[in-house]
Order: sequence, then C-alpha cells, then structure tokens
Amino acid sequence: MVNSNGSHSGRRRFLQTTGAATVGLASAGCLGATSGGSDGADGSDGSSSSTNSASSESSGETTITWWHAMGGNLGDTVDALAADFNEQSSGVTVETSYKGSYDETLNAVTSAIGAGEAPELAQIVDLGSRLAIDSGAFVPMEEALPSDRIDWSDFQDPVIDYYSFDDTVYSMPFNSSNPIFYYNKDMFEEAGLNPESPPSTLAEIREVSETIVDQGIAEQGITFANVSWFPEQWFAEANVPLVNEENGRAGDPTEINLDTDTADRVFGWWADMHADGLYNHAGVGNWGAAQQAFLNGQTAMWISSTAGVASATAGAEENGFELGTGYYPTVGDTRTGVVIGGASLWMTRGLSEEKRQGLTDFLLWLAEPEQQAFWHQNTGYFPISDSAVEYLEEDGWFDENPNFQTAFDQLQETEQTVATQGWQAGPASEVRTIIQDGYVSMINSDVTVESKLEEMKTEADDVLQSYIQSKGN
Repeated sequence: MVNSNGSHSGRRRFLQTTGAATVGLASAGCLGATSGGSDGADGSDGSSSSTNSASSESSGETTITWWHAMGGNLGDTVDALAADFNEQSSGVTVETSYKGSYDETLNAVTSAIGAGEAPELAQIVDLGSRLAIDSGAFVPMEEALPSDRIDWSDFQDPVIDYYSFDDTVYSMPFNSSNPIFYYNKDMFEEAGLNPESPPSTLAEIREVSETIVDQGIAEQGITFANVSWFPEQWFAEANVPLVNEENGRAGDPTEINLDTDTADRVFGWWADMHADGLYNHAGVGNWGAAQQAFLNGQTAMWISSTAGVASATAGAEENGFELGTGYYPTVGDTRTGVVIGGASLWMTRGLSEEKRQGLTDFLLWLAEPEQQAFWHQNTGYFPISDSAVEYLEEDGWFDENPNFQTAFDQLQETEQTVATQGWQAGPASEVRTIIQDGYVSMINSDVTVESKLEEMKTEADDVLQSYIQSKGN
C-alpha cells in the first residue's frame, strides 16, 4: 500500500532540521527511565499522553494506532516516520500516541487489553516481553508477517535473538541499544593516561578513577545511573545468567543468582567505589543527572546507553572536550558480550483483515534500510538489519561517526549465549526495583554487601514465585 514512487523528501528535511546535535538524548527530560526502562531513553518528558494527528489529513479508510514511549526528540522522529509513511501510503493512516515512560506505556497497554481497547500496535519495553506473551493479547510477528515479504535472517543476531521465544520471533525489534563506556579524552591526557586506551575492566576503572581524583582533575572518576540494567550487563559479560530456567527463557524463573561470585564482585566493586569517593551516584533511574555530571566535568567517565552517542557527542563539543568511547567494562578477564536494551513493537490479536494488512505494510516498510538508517542517525539506536548497516556503510556514516562504530562493533562481537540473550520474567520491573533499592541501602547503611545480597535474593525470589502462583490462579 506504499506508492513505489513515494518521496522521502519530508524525512530528509526533518534530518536537516533537527541535526545530529539535537537528536537522541539531547535533554535530561528524555532520560527519566523508571525501573522498567533499560536504555535511558524511554522518552518520559513529564508531559501527558498525546496523540499525533499530523497524518489526519490523509483520506485513508484504515487507521492504525501506534502507542509508544518515545518523548522529546525521539517522539519527533517517531512522528516523522509515521508522517512519511502516511504521505506515501494508499488507504492506510498510522496515528502515533505517546503514552509516557516505558512503565507508563506498558501499564496503559495492559489496562487497554483488559478493557478490550488495545491499540493495533504497541511499543513494549524489552523486559515487558514475557508479560506481553503471558497476556495472550499479541500475535507473534513471525506468524503475522508473511514469510515471502520478510527475511528474518537479515536481522542482527543479538537483536532478533532477544525477542525470540521458543524459536519464534514475537515482536518487531525497533529501538535497540546496549550499554557503552564514555570518557573524557582531555582529562585522560591531563592525568598522563593514554587517551586512546580506555579501561576495559572494573579494576582498571578503579585505577583510572584513583589517578583522576588524586590529581584533582575531576571530583569523581565515573558516574552512571542506578539502574538494574547495568549489573545485568555485568552478569552477561561474565556469562552468568541472572535468573534460573535458562535466564527465564525455558520457563518462568523462580530464583535470582545474587548468591554468586559475580554478584559479590559487581556489587562489592560498586559499593566500594562509592565509599571511596570514586563513583558519582546520580540516583535511581536518573540517567540525565549522570549524563550532566559527565558532560560538566564532574567525572571523567560515564556509562550509559548507545542511544546517547549523538547527544554525548554534541554535549562534549559544547563543553569543549574530546569524547572517547569504549566497550562496556567487564567484571574480570571474561568478555562474552552485552544484552540488548530498548523496546520492540507488538501486533494485537484479532485485527480485521484491513487493519492487519495495513499494519503489515507499515511494519515491513519500517524495517527497510532507508527507514532504519533514518531512525539510527536521528536517535543513536541500532539499525536492526544487515541490509540497513550496509546502507549506512555505503553512505560513509560510520567512517564519519566513529563513536557509533564502537557501539556497533561491540554488538557484532557479542557471543550468543543464554546469558547474553537477556533474562525474562513476568515481574521483571519489580525485581529491578529490588536491585536498585538494594544498592541504595548498601551505600546508606552499615549493612554488608553480602548480607544485603542475601536479603535482595530472598525478596526477588518471593516476587518471582508469587508471579507463577498468580498465573496458576
């Protein structure tokens, strides 16, 4: 239903207007992820739910409603994609509706399902996948999209692997990211460190932090938001599943692996870094404060999402220093890889033939290389397919933007294991809250890391097992 001679001038105008300096996580307001957020870009900007009707001028008879969690510049990019599709389509109109943060959007979708008013298309946070499957409200994408019109083997392995359950792709990958290491090259050089050789382990980060702080170059060595996503990544790098039942992929998990050596090393390092004045604790879920502490020179290093590459590049330029990037630091010498973050798109069951066909056309169009390149360049999220990567490489994008290359190389080198596929659980958001609040308790009380981990494990195990019981009831 998309005209073969459709123009893409509207999107080109948008790219020129927004510019690389304003895309991605350009404002702290776009960084308000709650416990459900995985990549620091769930788009919560404090505004209420809103529907974009820029496409309402279309005379199409079939309307597809797309609920999403992309606020600020990310939401502008979503709207631009929908508007471009509507301009080219014949008989189909996509209306976007911003529902708030990842958690708020997930809550809105689940409430709508219960009321029989679910949208045709919903963006659901990565760890909401198991909850979405258990709801029975969505049709697996691999079943919904015709096999002769989509090549799933063209998709990036780590991305498609994350959203596959029982060897079936359940949702369309959309805004995919992973964590990355950022550092201030100027501060490294001032401290007598090699600005082209970033630390690669937690121990090395401590060494660099001590050097930076001891010389008075920065107040603390490193900052990152207190979000469970980061310790989850350290488990993956060490090739240790976070929960049992093959990381929640073989069945509902009943236990979290906080009684492991990996847990001791990760949380011990994290707590000690804070106690010794080397780590800037930005707060639970406060991605924006961490970014600002780094960009303002309070710290020399920062861990965040690859979705922040564009805004970090612009911020470093604005603050007059050279930005460096590196792979996500490992717990020890083992580097297995990182886990995908972000969210994906889910198709509601029971659609009319017209809506199903219209939504199919839109999703297939959205997965095309040109749309994926536009999304990547304007947000920093990964292009989800090999063909989109080739499109960007031919255009010289990665040569001109080496920090994007770092993020992509890290994704490509990730080994596909149970640990790096990422964990899943129905009450994942609650478990993440337990982990985040547990760390706050570690640094604000006399409790030992070991005893707090035991307490966190007991609490998380209870939540996981209660969810299974509630399903049975």
